[in-house]
Amino acid sequence: MKKILLMLTLILTVAIIASSCKKEVGEGGTATITGKVFGYDINADEIITDSSYVGGTRVYISYGDNPWPDNDVRTSYSGDYAFQGLQKGKYRVFVYSQCNSCPFNQEVKVQYVEITSNGQTVVLPDFKILD
Repeated sequence: MKKILLMLTLILTVAIIASSCKKEVGEGGTATITGKVFGYDINADEIITDSSYVGGTRVYISYGDNPWPDNDVRTSYSGDYAFQGLQKGKYRVFVYSQCNSCPFNQEVKVQYVEITSNGQTVVLPDFKILD
């Protein structure tokens, strides 16, 4: 009888601990956020002179409400990027773009996304940056 009682107590304890563990937003899941970065050049008259998907651009991600970037990736030669292995939750994905009338000649382009299920792939609209 003591063995059965001890075993039930152990099972109950493990069940309580397992149910109280909540995974935090961020890495360790099975979801993915993907997208592309499209760049364009303008001349002094602000007329577009060239445009294409841009390789080598840094794309940043913040987990939850973090004001800082938690991770970053670089785009492929075709402008593609992906953040893989993410948990359910809210994310902020952003890039920096040149801006001739902004402080430090840069502006941030931000997209907000929420992953709602395991294994989900979220495809964001293209980031459009001045390159």
